[in-house]
Amino acid sequence: MSPHIPTNEPNPAETLIVGGSLGGLTTALALAAQGRSSTVLERTAGRTQRGVAILVAGADLLAALGPAAGRVVAEALGRSAMSQYALPHAWWDVYSALRSAAEADPLITIAEKANVVEVGQNASSAWARTEDGWTWTADMLLGADGYRSVVRRHVDALRPAADYAGYVVWLGESEVPASFRGRIGGPDFFTRGSDMLAVYPLIDRAGQVTRFGWGWFDPHRNGLFRRLGALNGTEVMRTPRTADIPDEVFATMADAGERQWDEPWRSAVTEAFRAREVIATPITEYLPDRVTNGRVAVLGDAAHAQTPMTGAGFQEAVADAATLADVLGGEDAPEKALQQYELVRLADMRRRVAGGQSFSRSFAGR
Repeated sequence: MSPHIPTNEPNPAETLIVGGSLGGLTTALALAAQGRSSTVLERTAGRTQRGVAILVAGADLLAALGPAAGRVVAEALGRSAMSQYALPHAWWDVYSALRSAAEADPLITIAEKANVVEVGQNASSAWARTEDGWTWTADMLLGADGYRSVVRRHVDALRPAADYAGYVVWLGESEVPASFRGRIGGPDFFTRGSDMLAVYPLIDRAGQVTRFGWGWFDPHRNGLFRRLGALNGTEVMRTPRTADIPDEVFATMADAGERQWDEPWRSAVTEAFRAREVIATPITEYLPDRVTNGRVAVLGDAAHAQTPMTGAGFQEAVADAATLADVLGGEDAPEKALQQYELVRLADMRRRVAGGQSFSRSFAGR
């Protein structure tokens, strides 16, 4: 990746993409396949694990990325990347493959430690201002900056925040015991009382399953996360760090896991809690009324945050990226192209989020 030094002069890239996770990288690669350059503004440096298991419809992803990036991603993910079906992969494997492809593409610049605090536009360009005072400009700006999107505030100032769904999902990744290898199907879902455990076998590059990702859906600890500052009213303020969560909470979850879940999941789940190797993720949902405003648009979780029970968060982000590349390839004016993007995608976004909200209301008892 070539370094990029921000200036207060117009950015040479045609597109600014705020957010360098899965949705942002996929979009940058899809645009590059159409010959469109982009600068990806990523607030972190050296991104670390953010998720566990995601469903990837490999054929759709490779079609969106185009031949060059598609080869890089297919080589990294292996044979399953060619599948027409949505198969579970480790989040980190997918992110690493997309990041490698983006770094190899001369039309993509990734700027790290670029924490965007404000975006806007004028008659000729869109801009993003970072907390260090730099201003980046381009023909248009796309927000792939997640459920707490800064870009969404500009796109829809009347509804800037996603809503808390009423529960937390504890996420982990564990080894499949040798005696169960070859016998793991899934994804599978298990319920005990008002809790649920979702289990996803993770397909590696060789097409084997030696690890599984799991999510424990927990509606009982809203008070804890409010005390930690992760929740404020109906808004999720942040994903709490593992170090912020008291030891007794992990011990309580491990003890509950011993009682509630069957093998081979029980031992893996309880061991992860005792080792504090779990991510606590408050679930957010955002049902969009609009996803564009002039030269600015949102995509992925910034546009349609949804419960992981839909199983379609990344698939929907890939559809966003593919649509953006398609409309921008046939339209010179960013505003008209983004209007077409909203026309094509908004109804599907709303349908998917609304379906997940039905589950959330039932599960969280709201």
